[in-house]
Amino acid sequence: MDDIYDDIRLKKRKTITNGSKYNFYIYDMLAIEKEISNKKYGKGDATVSSMKDFKLMDEETGEMLDVKLRCSKKLNDGVELEMPEAEELLEKCIKRLESMGLENTASKK
Repeated sequence: MDDIYDDIRLKKRKTITNGSKYNFYIYDMLAIEKEISNKKYGKGDATVSSMKDFKLMDEETGEMLDVKLRCSKKLNDGVELEMPEAEELLEKCIKRLESMGLENTASKK
């Protein structure tokens, strides 16, 4: 697997929120969705997933930054509606991202 930092689907955002610096990553996982679901998901409108349990080390600062997942609206809606197919696909996508270095903070609770 390629190192996640070399992946063009990972973008760092630098913002100021409520007067404080807030840097985070957005990972576009549409290609992973499309691949794992045999092109059933990973197309159409995209949204930022409601899941917020991911972190990744920032090579510039050494701090752990939040990672927001950009996924298809179809997958996000399916997960929110607790559709088994969508939940299973999201779990497979997350496993793939974890193998690339993404840290799932929910699994450590």
